[in-house]
Amino acid sequence: MRKHQQTLTALCLGTLFSFSSFGSYASIATSGGFTATQNCEAFQSFRKQTNPDDTKLVVGKQYQIKAINERDYRWVHILVPDAKPAVRWVSKDCGTVDLSQSISAPDKKYDNKYSNSRKSCSTVGDFDSYVLALTWQPGFCEHFRYKGTKPECNAINDGKLKITNLTLHGLWPNKASCGTTYGYCDRYARLDLSRNTINQIAPWMPNFYYQTKFGEYEWKKHGTCQTRDANDYFITATKLVEKVDASPIGLFIKDNIGRNVSVSSFRKKLVASFGSNAVDRISLSCTQGKFLNEVRLNLGKDIDLSKPIVDLLNAGPKGRAFYGNCRKMIYIEDSGK
Repeated sequence: MRKHQQTLTALCLGTLFSFSSFGSYASIATSGGFTATQNCEAFQSFRKQTNPDDTKLVVGKQYQIKAINERDYRWVHILVPDAKPAVRWVSKDCGTVDLSQSISAPDKKYDNKYSNSRKSCSTVGDFDSYVLALTWQPGFCEHFRYKGTKPECNAINDGKLKITNLTLHGLWPNKASCGTTYGYCDRYARLDLSRNTINQIAPWMPNFYYQTKFGEYEWKKHGTCQTRDANDYFITATKLVEKVDASPIGLFIKDNIGRNVSVSSFRKKLVASFGSNAVDRISLSCTQGKFLNEVRLNLGKDIDLSKPIVDLLNAGPKGRAFYGNCRKMIYIEDSGK
């Protein structure tokens, strides 16, 4: 039965992708049913893991599918009637996806929402702030389902690479009116970094020890929307990571490696150093709600590396709550086995 359903799904996806109007954008409109098997979070943005009203799936409940994120999809856009906003992204691993229904005509309201905003949300330099996303690599690699696709995680988990500093996920230009859709200002951009730049980046973005695939993705989606060239963009991002890693943010994390800590104690420590206004521009992200994997900072549009982190934070917009999707107590993983 499962094999039959998978065959039907594949056939329907093949039909879906014959609609060329969908293939060039980040999400692909479709239809079907999603039955939840886990109480997973339903995200407004799966990349940033934003969930403003803490919406979770109800096990056994079926949800209407509106889109998938790409052909070899990992994320499904579903309708969650009681959520605000009501259309949310969920991991396909959180339930059973059934696309075996006939593919309906495109949802014009859904499709137009994205096509109308596409131009204004993919214009170079037309942004109003940055998000600096920093990974706590040991926590990410130990608990996130990367499925063997990240060689740096394989090396960390095998004990061949030890990471004891915050690392760069990305430096993301943001435009408030676009929500999470600002990006891909040049879909055909190629990443061309000097060897010197790669050597400087690698300790702060360990994927560069092994390949440039992740860097190419970050450049195409985010880097092309700002005005620095690729070398300057990644070096600037790297210097920001160094600043944060040496600040009370990085010091608190490193002082508590291998321990359970309360999110409130983390926040209290930062408020004492930065003030509450700056800390309102910082948020955490955790795997399963309890393993720290990321810290995100909302920064102003003009990044002056001579200024301290607190000034860059105070120039940024207020973000989601400091605890993000984390529980009251979180664990900070050590690197390696």
